[in-house]
Amino acid sequence: MEQSFEEYMKFFKAQPLKEKQSIILDQLKMLAGVTNEFCKELEVENDILVNRELIDVNQEDYTEDDFAEAVITYINSIQDSICDYASGVTKLLDESNGEE
Repeated sequence: MEQSFEEYMKFFKAQPLKEKQSIILDQLKMLAGVTNEFCKELEVENDILVNRELIDVNQEDYTEDDFAEAVITYINSIQDSICDYASGVTKLLDESNGEE
């Protein structure tokens, strides 16, 4: 595992900045999707945050500010999903223990 990560980092470091940003955004998008799916499995209300900041980075000429804003948007969406999931787990545990 560590060796494959080292190989990946070697590949990543060799990429131009825009490609690095694209990789980061793709990984954040994937993580946001995974955490949202966790919520769906528990039937917990949770939506992936979509706003202008995410749309801006879909443009060819997005800026460094656009990138930073999109990263923060994804991070907040992931945090929200994790919190919603934890609340859903707590609710399920309370229900299984007879608490309402």
